[in-house]
Amino acid sequence: MSKAGESLGTVARVIALLRLLAESNNDLTLSVLSEKMGLAPSTIHRLLALLTKEGLVGRNPASKTYYCAAEFVRISSLVLQTSSIADVAEPILQSLAQRFNESSMLCLYLEQQKRYTIAKAIHGTQLLRYDIQENTPLPLAWGASARSILAFLPQAEIDEILSASGPSQVSGEPIDERTYADLAATRERGYAFTPGQRVAGSVGLGAPFFGANGRVVGSICLTIPRNRFDPAQEKILGHALIEHAARLSHHLGFTGNR
Repeated sequence: MSKAGESLGTVARVIALLRLLAESNNDLTLSVLSEKMGLAPSTIHRLLALLTKEGLVGRNPASKTYYCAAEFVRISSLVLQTSSIADVAEPILQSLAQRFNESSMLCLYLEQQKRYTIAKAIHGTQLLRYDIQENTPLPLAWGASARSILAFLPQAEIDEILSASGPSQVSGEPIDERTYADLAATRERGYAFTPGQRVAGSVGLGAPFFGANGRVVGSICLTIPRNRFDPAQEKILGHALIEHAARLSHHLGFTGNR
């Protein structure tokens, strides 16, 4: 192997090793790391020695496990300070808007206010589209962008939010057993689907994304004028939202399965 090829292989292994440590609660021994990466213990030991020397990895002498050390945390913190979820989500929203030529949105849960906001919207080329107001707190009871978040909150939080919510300002529909049935259906299929709940004449679809702690952070959504919506496309749109939301969850450190 050439020097360049050997260097590339080392870089790829170091990245894989750091990823494995970060995603495994930093409690893996040398033998377990060797097994999971499919590399000889001597190779893993050499990589760990390089990372330890740079302060990226540390070792607990009592448990003989390795963890991401202070320098790794410092670098990660610097990246987080200069990035936002909207920045990370932008190419994902672009992908949806280009694929379906409709408006895609990033919605974030405002936990303290028990509301949500549209943090970013990217439009297709269609002339008829909705004016989306960004960075405004909105209620969580109505619309796919809201219910795709609400459905994945703890039950006590759902009850609290719905008990303080009034009927739909568009349809006049009240909060009742149908609301809870729709939230259950949203959890089952993985995306929310609401025709004309929040904006008259529109159809909304949304799928949740999650943070590293497994808690819902927000949703990725599409909003479509009803006269342009094909009901036969619902599942295609819904599954695309699930896939794109899963990508964002992965970028935010979520390693579970929803």
